[in-house]
Amino acid sequence: MGIIMFEENLADLERVLKALPSCIYLKDTEGKYLFATHYWEHIGKHDPGWSIRGKTDLEIRENKENARLAMEQDRKILETGEGATYTIQEYDDHELQYLELIKNPVFDDEGNIVGIVGLINNVTEQELMRKKLEEYSLEDEMTKMKNRRAFDTWIDEELPHANFPLSIAIADCDCLKFFNDTFGHSEGDELIKTAALLLKLSMPSSAVCFRIGGDEFAVILPNHTKDDAQQVIERLYEMARTLNVAGQPLSISIGVATMQSTADDAQQAIEAADRAMYEYKQKHHAYLKSIYER
Repeated sequence: MGIIMFEENLADLERVLKALPSCIYLKDTEGKYLFATHYWEHIGKHDPGWSIRGKTDLEIRENKENARLAMEQDRKILETGEGATYTIQEYDDHELQYLELIKNPVFDDEGNIVGIVGLINNVTEQELMRKKLEEYSLEDEMTKMKNRRAFDTWIDEELPHANFPLSIAIADCDCLKFFNDTFGHSEGDELIKTAALLLKLSMPSSAVCFRIGGDEFAVILPNHTKDDAQQVIERLYEMARTLNVAGQPLSISIGVATMQSTADDAQQAIEAADRAMYEYKQKHHAYLKSIYER
């Protein structure tokens, strides 16, 4: 009864469905394959007469983690009667592939689940494009740094797993308005790009740099005390003295705050670093006015 009603016509059904580019398969309630229209590469290499029929995912898949995932999804479908859609990564001759699996229960006339029908689509091209678009959405076009959205995402998702103490630095280009008004916006853009380059060159490899506003940057310094971060900033100031834009010295103001653990509030640390940056800028206001507006 149930799935057995298909047995007589499986060969014909399999032959018809092979005309489609996707792999279509049928399993019984024990997770054993009754047929599959295509044998995808990640099940391994087998003799020409080898058949998938009567075998489980653990028996045929080289990637045992994906095999266990498939069987777990099947178990949920058999328990709930609800389908599932998910994407996995596999390698075909060392080339990464993304495969989308769509699964649904098969019911008999009495409403009993008698098997699982599945569809496998190769969605590598779409997935790579999606990832590329996601990368673009997190990158600042002008400086090629991570952008404000990436910064917010990092705080939400990466901060809880970071190495503490962790310092957050907020940096701001000095006198951007002067550059825009005096030399034009192209030189103002050059000021921002040069400041971004300065940050990239002067920060340790563990640092993560972001452009979070027009001429404002944020730097995450994992495993850095406030004194450690201040030493990094002093080195940056020294390097800045060797750079100029439109014949003018590059000047940048930076403030820093340190979180000892995840118990500290990240937003408060960001605001504290921002205040420290403006305090530094105010202390150097007379100096900045003398070099940029003389």
